[in-house]
Amino acid sequence: MLVDAHTHMELFAFWEVPFEEFSNKKELIKYLRSLRKEKLVAYGLDYSLGLTPEDLNEVPYPVLLIYKDGHKGIGNEALVKEFNLRNPTLKEHELWEVANALKPKGEDMRRALERGLKKAKEMGLREIHDFVDEELARIYSEMELPVSVVLMPYFEHREAVLKYVSKNLKVGWVKIYVDGSISARTAYLKEPYEDTKTCGVLLVEEKKLSEMIREVEALGLRVALHAIGDGAIEVCLRALERANITRKYHRIEHAELITEDQMKRAKELELLLCMQPNFSCYYSETYEKALGDRARRINPFDKVYESGIDLIFGTDMMPFDVNYAIKCAEKKLPKEVVLRLFGGWKETKDYVKL
Repeated sequence: MLVDAHTHMELFAFWEVPFEEFSNKKELIKYLRSLRKEKLVAYGLDYSLGLTPEDLNEVPYPVLLIYKDGHKGIGNEALVKEFNLRNPTLKEHELWEVANALKPKGEDMRRALERGLKKAKEMGLREIHDFVDEELARIYSEMELPVSVVLMPYFEHREAVLKYVSKNLKVGWVKIYVDGSISARTAYLKEPYEDTKTCGVLLVEEKKLSEMIREVEALGLRVALHAIGDGAIEVCLRALERANITRKYHRIEHAELITEDQMKRAKELELLLCMQPNFSCYYSETYEKALGDRARRINPFDKVYESGIDLIFGTDMMPFDVNYAIKCAEKKLPKEVVLRLFGGWKETKDYVKL
Protein backbone atom coordinates (compact mmCIF):
# COMPACT_ATOMS: atom_id res chain seq x y z
CA MET A 1 0.00 0.00 0.00
CA LEU A 2 1.47 3.32 -1.08
CA VAL A 3 0.66 6.56 0.77
CA ASP A 4 1.82 10.06 -0.16
CA ALA A 5 1.65 11.82 3.20
CA HIS A 6 2.25 15.35 1.86
CA THR A 7 0.34 16.61 -1.18
CA HIS A 8 -1.12 19.84 -2.54
CA MET A 9 -3.57 18.56 -5.13
CA GLU A 10 -4.94 22.02 -5.84
CA LEU A 11 -1.72 22.65 -7.76
CA PHE A 12 -3.27 20.71 -10.64
CA ALA A 13 -5.39 23.86 -11.12
CA PHE A 14 -2.20 25.93 -11.43
CA TRP A 15 -0.47 23.80 -14.07
CA GLU A 16 -1.69 25.81 -17.04
CA VAL A 17 1.72 26.80 -18.39
CA PRO A 18 4.05 24.01 -19.68
CA PHE A 19 7.21 25.58 -18.22
CA GLU A 20 9.31 22.52 -19.04
CA GLU A 21 8.84 23.18 -22.77
CA PHE A 22 10.68 26.52 -22.72
CA SER A 23 14.47 26.62 -22.95
CA ASN A 24 14.69 30.38 -22.41
CA LYS A 25 12.61 33.23 -21.06
CA LYS A 26 11.91 34.77 -24.47
CA GLU A 27 10.01 31.66 -25.50
CA LEU A 28 8.02 31.76 -22.26
CA ILE A 29 7.11 35.44 -22.65
CA LYS A 30 6.01 34.82 -26.24
CA TYR A 31 3.77 32.00 -25.03
CA LEU A 32 2.24 34.08 -22.22
CA ARG A 33 1.48 36.93 -24.64
CA SER A 34 -0.27 34.49 -26.97
CA LEU A 35 -2.72 33.34 -24.27
CA ARG A 36 -4.75 36.58 -24.30
CA LYS A 37 -5.93 36.02 -20.73
CA GLU A 38 -7.65 38.47 -18.43
CA LYS A 39 -5.54 37.20 -15.50
CA LEU A 40 -3.25 34.24 -14.91
CA VAL A 41 -1.64 32.39 -12.02
CA ALA A 42 0.60 29.44 -12.89
CA TYR A 43 2.82 27.13 -10.85
CA GLY A 44 6.08 25.46 -11.83
CA LEU A 45 8.51 28.23 -12.83
CA ASP A 46 12.17 27.20 -12.62
CA TYR A 47 14.75 29.60 -11.19
CA SER A 48 17.17 28.62 -13.96
CA LEU A 49 15.22 30.60 -16.58
CA GLY A 50 16.33 33.84 -14.91
CA LEU A 51 12.94 35.46 -15.47
CA THR A 52 12.42 38.90 -13.90
CA PRO A 53 9.35 41.06 -13.20
CA GLU A 54 10.64 43.44 -15.87
CA ASP A 55 10.50 40.60 -18.41
CA LEU A 56 6.89 39.93 -17.42
CA ASN A 57 5.93 43.54 -18.09
CA GLU A 58 5.75 42.53 -21.75
CA VAL A 59 2.62 40.54 -20.84
CA PRO A 60 -0.39 42.90 -21.01
CA TYR A 61 -2.60 41.21 -18.39
CA PRO A 62 -1.97 40.58 -14.65
CA VAL A 63 0.19 37.47 -14.28
CA LEU A 64 1.66 35.66 -11.27
CA LEU A 65 4.17 32.86 -11.83
CA ILE A 66 4.97 30.67 -8.84
CA TYR A 67 8.32 28.92 -8.56
CA LYS A 68 8.45 25.15 -8.10
CA ASP A 69 9.12 25.46 -4.38
CA GLY A 70 5.78 27.22 -3.85
CA HIS A 71 7.32 29.84 -1.59
CA LYS A 72 8.17 32.58 -4.06
CA GLY A 73 6.58 34.06 -7.14
CA ILE A 74 6.95 37.01 -9.50
CA GLY A 75 4.39 39.21 -11.19
CA ASN A 76 4.26 42.10 -13.60
CA GLU A 77 3.27 45.74 -13.28
CA ALA A 78 -0.33 44.90 -14.20
CA LEU A 79 -0.47 42.51 -11.21
CA VAL A 80 1.03 45.14 -8.89
CA LYS A 81 -1.69 47.61 -9.91
CA GLU A 82 -4.49 45.02 -9.71
CA PHE A 83 -3.65 44.06 -6.11
CA ASN A 84 -2.03 47.29 -4.94
CA LEU A 85 1.24 45.49 -4.20
CA ARG A 86 4.45 47.05 -2.97
CA ASN A 87 6.66 44.70 -4.92
CA PRO A 88 6.22 42.33 -7.90
CA THR A 89 8.30 39.66 -6.11
CA LEU A 90 6.08 37.87 -3.62
CA LYS A 91 6.96 35.38 -0.90
CA GLU A 92 5.17 33.19 1.64
CA HIS A 93 1.83 34.52 2.97
CA GLU A 94 1.68 37.50 0.61
CA LEU A 95 2.29 35.20 -2.35
CA TRP A 96 -0.57 32.89 -1.47
CA GLU A 97 -3.00 35.69 -0.66
CA VAL A 98 -2.68 36.79 -4.29
CA ALA A 99 -2.53 33.24 -5.66
CA ASN A 100 -5.72 32.26 -3.82
CA ALA A 101 -7.50 35.30 -5.22
CA LEU A 102 -6.51 34.30 -8.75
CA LYS A 103 -6.83 30.51 -8.59
CA PRO A 104 -9.69 28.62 -10.31
CA LYS A 105 -12.77 27.99 -8.18
CA GLY A 106 -15.83 25.77 -8.26
CA GLU A 107 -16.07 23.34 -11.18
CA ASP A 108 -12.64 24.29 -12.50
CA MET A 109 -11.07 23.33 -9.19
CA ARG A 110 -13.15 20.15 -9.00
CA ARG A 111 -11.84 19.06 -12.41
CA ALA A 112 -8.29 19.83 -11.29
CA LEU A 113 -8.69 17.66 -8.18
CA GLU A 114 -10.15 14.88 -10.31
CA ARG A 115 -7.06 15.01 -12.55
CA GLY A 116 -4.81 14.86 -9.53
CA LEU A 117 -6.64 11.94 -7.93
CA LYS A 118 -6.65 10.06 -11.22
CA LYS A 119 -2.87 10.43 -11.46
CA ALA A 120 -2.51 9.36 -7.83
CA LYS A 121 -4.44 6.16 -8.50
CA GLU A 122 -2.47 5.46 -11.69
CA MET A 123 0.77 5.70 -9.69
CA GLY A 124 -0.52 3.08 -7.27
CA LEU A 125 -1.29 5.40 -4.38
CA ARG A 126 -4.05 4.28 -2.04
CA GLU A 127 -4.04 7.33 0.23
CA ILE A 128 -2.94 10.96 0.16
CA HIS A 129 -2.68 13.54 2.96
CA ASP A 130 -3.80 16.70 1.21
CA PHE A 131 -3.51 20.25 2.55
CA VAL A 132 -6.82 22.04 2.18
CA ASP A 133 -8.83 25.16 2.85
CA GLU A 134 -12.60 25.09 3.41
CA GLU A 135 -13.49 25.16 -0.29
CA LEU A 136 -11.22 22.24 -1.14
CA ALA A 137 -12.65 20.22 1.74
CA ARG A 138 -16.18 20.95 0.50
CA ILE A 139 -15.33 19.84 -3.03
CA TYR A 140 -13.75 16.62 -1.76
CA SER A 141 -16.88 15.91 0.32
CA GLU A 142 -18.99 16.01 -2.85
CA MET A 143 -16.73 13.76 -4.94
CA GLU A 144 -16.45 10.03 -5.46
CA LEU A 145 -12.88 9.50 -4.36
CA PRO A 146 -10.74 6.94 -6.25
CA VAL A 147 -8.15 7.04 -3.44
CA SER A 148 -8.49 7.75 0.26
CA VAL A 149 -8.06 11.46 1.11
CA VAL A 150 -6.98 12.61 4.56
CA LEU A 151 -7.83 16.30 4.97
CA MET A 152 -4.95 18.41 6.28
CA PRO A 153 -6.52 21.82 7.06
CA TYR A 154 -4.51 25.01 7.14
CA PHE A 155 -4.62 26.55 10.62
CA GLU A 156 -6.98 29.37 9.65
CA HIS A 157 -9.44 26.81 8.21
CA ARG A 158 -9.13 24.21 10.98
CA GLU A 159 -12.68 24.47 12.36
CA ALA A 160 -14.41 25.09 9.02
CA VAL A 161 -12.91 21.93 7.51
CA LEU A 162 -14.17 19.71 10.35
CA LYS A 163 -17.78 19.90 9.15
CA TYR A 164 -16.79 17.99 6.00
CA VAL A 165 -15.27 15.05 7.87
CA SER A 166 -17.15 11.80 7.27
CA LYS A 167 -16.72 8.05 7.24
CA ASN A 168 -14.97 8.31 3.87
CA LEU A 169 -13.14 11.60 4.48
CA LYS A 170 -10.87 11.66 7.50
CA VAL A 171 -9.13 14.63 9.10
CA GLY A 172 -5.41 14.48 9.78
CA TRP A 173 -3.09 17.21 11.03
CA VAL A 174 -3.42 21.03 11.03
CA LYS A 175 -0.82 22.84 8.90
CA ILE A 176 1.18 25.74 10.30
CA TYR A 177 4.01 27.34 8.32
CA VAL A 178 7.01 28.15 10.51
CA ASP A 179 9.44 29.00 7.72
CA GLY A 180 9.79 28.89 3.92
CA SER A 181 12.12 27.04 1.54
CA ILE A 182 15.83 26.83 0.87
CA SER A 183 15.46 27.62 -2.84
CA ALA A 184 13.62 30.86 -2.00
CA ARG A 185 16.15 31.51 0.81
CA THR A 186 13.23 31.79 3.26
CA ALA A 187 13.86 28.60 5.25
CA TYR A 188 14.94 29.83 8.70
CA LEU A 189 18.55 28.86 9.49
CA LYS A 190 20.69 29.22 12.59
CA GLU A 191 23.55 30.48 10.44
CA PRO A 192 23.29 32.63 7.26
CA TYR A 193 23.01 31.28 3.74
CA GLU A 194 26.22 31.07 1.76
CA ASP A 195 25.06 33.38 -1.02
CA THR A 196 22.71 35.90 0.63
CA LYS A 197 24.17 36.22 4.15
CA THR A 198 20.66 36.24 5.61
CA CYS A 199 19.12 33.55 7.83
CA GLY A 200 15.77 33.32 6.07
CA VAL A 201 12.33 34.07 7.48
CA LEU A 202 10.70 32.95 10.72
CA LEU A 203 6.96 33.12 10.03
CA VAL A 204 5.72 32.62 13.60
CA GLU A 205 7.43 33.25 16.93
CA GLU A 206 7.79 30.54 19.58
CA LYS A 207 5.25 31.96 22.04
CA LYS A 208 2.58 32.42 19.38
CA LEU A 209 3.26 28.99 17.95
CA SER A 210 2.82 27.33 21.35
CA GLU A 211 -0.55 29.05 21.69
CA MET A 212 -1.59 27.82 18.25
CA ILE A 213 -0.56 24.28 19.16
CA ARG A 214 -2.71 24.40 22.29
CA GLU A 215 -5.67 25.65 20.23
CA VAL A 216 -5.30 22.71 17.87
CA GLU A 217 -5.05 20.19 20.71
CA ALA A 218 -8.20 21.71 22.23
CA LEU A 219 -10.02 20.56 19.07
CA GLY A 220 -8.70 17.05 19.55
CA LEU A 221 -6.28 17.45 16.64
CA ARG A 222 -2.55 17.58 16.06
CA VAL A 223 -0.32 20.00 14.16
CA ALA A 224 1.81 19.57 11.04
CA LEU A 225 4.56 22.16 11.37
CA HIS A 226 6.33 23.18 8.17
CA ALA A 227 9.95 23.61 9.25
CA ILE A 228 12.91 23.17 6.92
CA GLY A 229 15.77 25.14 8.49
CA ASP A 230 17.49 24.16 11.74
CA GLY A 231 16.41 27.50 13.19
CA ALA A 232 12.75 26.82 12.42
CA ILE A 233 12.98 23.26 13.76
CA GLU A 234 14.39 24.66 17.00
CA VAL A 235 11.44 27.03 17.32
CA CYS A 236 9.04 24.12 16.71
CA LEU A 237 10.61 21.95 19.39
CA ARG A 238 10.62 24.75 21.95
CA ALA A 239 7.00 25.64 21.15
CA LEU A 240 5.91 22.01 21.49
CA GLU A 241 7.75 21.74 24.80
CA ARG A 242 6.24 25.02 25.97
CA ALA A 243 2.73 23.91 24.98
CA ASN A 244 2.95 20.82 27.20
CA ILE A 245 1.43 18.70 24.45
CA THR A 246 -0.76 15.79 25.52
CA ARG A 247 -1.04 13.95 22.19
CA LYS A 248 1.51 11.76 20.43
CA TYR A 249 2.59 12.15 16.83
CA HIS A 250 2.35 15.86 16.17
CA ARG A 251 4.15 16.23 12.84
CA ILE A 252 7.08 18.24 11.59
CA GLU A 253 7.07 18.51 7.80
CA HIS A 254 10.40 18.34 5.91
CA ALA A 255 12.91 18.83 8.79
CA GLU A 256 15.63 19.04 6.16
CA LEU A 257 18.34 20.51 8.39
CA ILE A 258 17.47 18.71 11.62
CA THR A 259 20.48 18.23 13.90
CA GLU A 260 21.33 15.17 16.00
CA ASP A 261 20.35 17.02 19.18
CA GLN A 262 17.04 18.00 17.62
CA MET A 263 16.43 14.37 16.62
CA LYS A 264 16.82 13.31 20.25
CA ARG A 265 14.32 15.92 21.42
CA ALA A 266 11.87 15.04 18.65
CA LYS A 267 11.99 11.42 19.79
CA GLU A 268 11.44 12.42 23.42
CA LEU A 269 8.37 14.43 22.37
CA GLU A 270 7.09 11.40 20.43
CA LEU A 271 6.79 13.40 17.24
CA LEU A 272 6.17 12.09 13.74
CA LEU A 273 8.42 13.46 10.99
CA CYS A 274 7.17 13.59 7.41
CA MET A 275 10.16 13.90 5.09
CA GLN A 276 10.64 14.07 1.29
CA PRO A 277 13.48 11.87 -0.01
CA ASN A 278 12.86 13.21 -3.53
CA PHE A 279 14.16 16.63 -2.45
CA SER A 280 17.69 15.18 -2.24
CA CYS A 281 17.61 14.45 -5.97
CA TYR A 282 15.42 17.35 -7.08
CA TYR A 283 17.25 20.19 -5.32
CA SER A 284 20.85 18.95 -5.01
CA GLU A 285 22.42 21.85 -6.95
CA THR A 286 20.29 24.42 -5.11
CA TYR A 287 21.39 23.04 -1.74
CA GLU A 288 25.08 23.28 -2.61
CA LYS A 289 24.77 26.89 -3.75
CA ALA A 290 22.65 27.99 -0.79
CA LEU A 291 24.27 26.02 2.01
CA GLY A 292 27.88 25.28 1.08
CA ASP A 293 29.30 22.56 3.33
CA ARG A 294 25.98 22.24 5.17
CA ALA A 295 24.51 20.68 2.03
CA ARG A 296 26.26 17.45 3.02
CA ARG A 297 23.90 17.01 5.95
CA ILE A 298 20.72 18.04 4.17
CA ASN A 299 17.62 15.83 4.37
CA PRO A 300 19.07 13.14 6.68
CA PHE A 301 16.06 10.83 6.53
CA ASP A 302 18.34 7.79 6.89
CA LYS A 303 19.71 9.08 10.20
CA VAL A 304 16.21 10.01 11.36
CA TYR A 305 15.08 6.45 10.63
CA GLU A 306 18.10 4.94 12.37
CA SER A 307 17.50 7.14 15.44
CA GLY A 308 14.13 5.49 16.02
CA ILE A 309 12.01 8.59 15.47
CA ASP A 310 8.61 7.84 13.96
CA LEU A 311 8.96 8.69 10.27
CA ILE A 312 6.80 8.69 7.14
CA PHE A 313 7.39 9.93 3.60
CA GLY A 314 5.55 12.27 1.22
CA THR A 315 6.46 13.90 -2.10
CA ASP A 316 5.20 17.47 -1.59
CA MET A 317 4.49 17.33 -5.35
CA MET A 318 8.15 18.06 -6.24
CA PRO A 319 7.59 16.21 -8.43
CA PHE A 320 4.31 14.38 -7.89
CA ASP A 321 5.90 11.04 -8.69
CA VAL A 322 6.06 8.52 -5.86
CA ASN A 323 8.21 6.13 -7.92
CA TYR A 324 10.83 8.86 -8.46
CA ALA A 325 10.79 9.53 -4.70
CA ILE A 326 11.18 5.84 -3.92
CA LYS A 327 14.26 5.62 -6.17
CA CYS A 328 15.77 8.66 -4.44
CA ALA A 329 15.12 7.14 -1.01
CA GLU A 330 16.73 3.86 -2.02
CA LYS A 331 20.06 5.66 -2.31
CA LYS A 332 20.13 5.82 1.49
CA LEU A 333 17.77 3.10 2.73
CA PRO A 334 16.85 -0.49 1.76
CA LYS A 335 13.79 -0.80 -0.49
CA GLU A 336 11.74 -2.66 2.12
CA VAL A 337 12.27 0.22 4.56
CA VAL A 338 11.42 2.81 1.91
CA LEU A 339 8.14 1.05 1.09
CA ARG A 340 7.29 0.88 4.78
CA LEU A 341 7.82 4.65 5.05
CA PHE A 342 5.78 5.27 1.89
CA GLY A 343 2.69 3.57 3.27
CA GLY A 344 3.59 0.25 4.82
CA TRP A 345 3.16 1.91 8.21
CA LYS A 346 -0.62 1.84 7.66
CA GLU A 347 -0.64 -1.91 8.32
CA THR A 348 1.20 -1.81 11.65
CA LYS A 349 0.86 1.73 13.02
CA ASP A 350 -1.81 3.88 11.38
CA TYR A 351 -0.87 7.35 12.62
CA VAL A 352 -4.07 8.86 11.23
CA LYS A 353 -6.12 6.83 13.72
CA LEU A 354 -3.75 7.07 16.70
